[in-house]
Amino acid sequence: MTMPRDDMSTSSAGGSAVGEKDPQSGGGGARAQIRDVKDKVVEEARSSIRQARDSASSSLDQSRNRAADSIDSIASAVRGTGDRLRSDNQTTAANLTDSLAGQVERLASYLRTRDLASVRGDLERFAREQPTVAIGVALAVGMLGARFIKSSPRRGGGTSRRGYDGSDFEIDTGRRGYGQDVLPAGGGYGGA
Repeated sequence: MTMPRDDMSTSSAGGSAVGEKDPQSGGGGARAQIRDVKDKVVEEARSSIRQARDSASSSLDQSRNRAADSIDSIASAVRGTGDRLRSDNQTTAANLTDSLAGQVERLASYLRTRDLASVRGDLERFAREQPTVAIGVALAVGMLGARFIKSSPRRGGGTSRRGYDGSDFEIDTGRRGYGQDVLPAGGGYGGA
């Protein structure tokens, strides 16, 4: 009994039919085309990821520079306060505000000169070395952020409150939800 040749019969490992060329042997075939398409798709995905990462990095760099500019303007305001205190003969307070302004300016220049990865590394290192200070700073920043968000104006221009039924109530306009009047047609308390 003779054994059939491997290239002429169906292979259990490769699954190629009789007469098909094996892609490993240098022939074309469907597998080679699929592999080419897969390689192109993978390369396109990698390119898209690189572009998204570059775009995000550019956006974060712009945000970092805007934050540094804002911090620098805070330093200028603090320095101006120090100058006014000095003109009022309050040199001790003026010296403290000048010192604070210097620290704030250092923070602004730090943000301008460092990339985001090194800033993140520095923050992680600081949090590991001074965890209680890091938690306190995080709480203070969170409370300031919440206060800022709470004080910012809402859409629609009116001051709104939540009613008992869960709908928004515009105090300035007397409207509830989707424009339903809740005040009498006269607009006030029993008057015209």
